[in-house]
Amino acid sequence: MKINKIHTLTALITLMGLFATLSGLLDQNTYINDSLSATAQMMGQDLVTLTTGIPLIIISAYLSRSSAKARLLWMGGMFYFTYTYASMAFLASYNSLFLLYVGILALSLYGLMGELFTTTYRVNVDDKKSGFTAIYLTLTGLMLAAMWIKMITDSLITGMAPGALEGYTTLVIQALDLGVVVPAALLTSYFLLKREVWGYVLAPVFLVKVSLLGTAILSMVAFMAMEGVPFSWGQAGFFMVLTFTGLAVTGIFYRGMAITSGRLTLDEGYAGNTG
Repeated sequence: MKINKIHTLTALITLMGLFATLSGLLDQNTYINDSLSATAQMMGQDLVTLTTGIPLIIISAYLSRSSAKARLLWMGGMFYFTYTYASMAFLASYNSLFLLYVGILALSLYGLMGELFTTTYRVNVDDKKSGFTAIYLTLTGLMLAAMWIKMITDSLITGMAPGALEGYTTLVIQALDLGVVVPAALLTSYFLLKREVWGYVLAPVFLVKVSLLGTAILSMVAFMAMEGVPFSWGQAGFFMVLTFTGLAVTGIFYRGMAITSGRLTLDEGYAGNTG
């Protein structure tokens, strides 16, 4: 995708994201129709989007003119915004920001798809680092699936609604995780293990998204604790391990890959660190 399109999308998402996150954090009427737990979680998400997500897409967009790695970071940011604002559009009680949520969702989703399918890459691979990353992605996908499937099957067995439902109509986060995140993690891991070039393009994108979202979840837990909202220490611990491990794996993977724009090929061997 042409650099001016990346810059335009980034500017639009930044402006809309600033308004949405600041409204969520500063205007007490934004989430007035949501539960206390949901409000705390959405405010925690807003804080990380404001302080980390938006700066990431701005910096990576600026660097993407000369760096293929920056383009991957930018796509990771787009994946994060797609997931985040899909959850806001489908889960948050209707409020005055609804059109902003849908707008950010649309821009980030089609920005991600546009960059993913129109830019090609030449990749050099460090097999040890890619193997470690594949293991992390597999474990992440399987553990996330196990956690949510257990919660849902327990509900089916007891005949009682899951506690996570909280009076809402359906499990949006669990649907996104089981329908999008888990398959993406397992498919990317498979591509890495098979040394398919798409694995080396999708892995850093997925890692950035997981690291950002994991940080957001820890922020959600902090907001819930401040509001006195009960939460699962087991789930909090899982996401804490997922986040810090993900940050480490992301750093290792990015340092261990050499990638340049040009053509979608996988070079044999490892040729050092490029762009």
